[in-house]
Formats: sequence, C-alpha cells, structure tokens
Amino acid sequence: MEHYFFDLHFGNEQVVDEEGVDHFDVGSAVYYGQRIADRIGRDTDYRSLTVHVRTFEGSLLAVVAASAGRGYEQLALMSR
Repeated sequence: MEHYFFDLHFGNEQVVDEEGVDHFDVGSAVYYGQRIADRIGRDTDYRSLTVHVRTFEGSLLAVVAASAGRGYEQLALMSR
C-alpha cells in the first residue's frame, strides 16, 4: 500500500492534508480524491473546488474537480 495526501483548494485558499490515507494504487487514490471533491462540492461553490492528490514524497499525481453533475444537484437544491 502507498500513502497519499488530498489537499483542498478553494480559489486562493487551501487546506493541506497532513495525515493522508493508504491506497492500493494510484487509480484508487485518484478515485478517492474525486469522491472528496464531489462530497464537498455539494456544500460549496463546486467550480472553485479542486483536490490535489499527491504522494508521500510530495509529487502531484492529479488535480480533480467536482463532477458536473454536482453542479446540477447544487442548482436544484438552491432552486427550492
């Protein structure tokens, strides 16, 4: 297992993941990053949120944003 970190970026602000999570491979870590972006994207401006997936050594593996479907979900909730 490898250890990965998931930093949150909201426009000019960021939250650095100092604990991280173990995953079997890169694909699993990127999928987990997408899940984080989608879940948080429900409660925030989904367009400005990105999750930066990085390795234990600090290498950036991926930058993922909330899925487009989350934007439609957010719009539907605001229309109520």
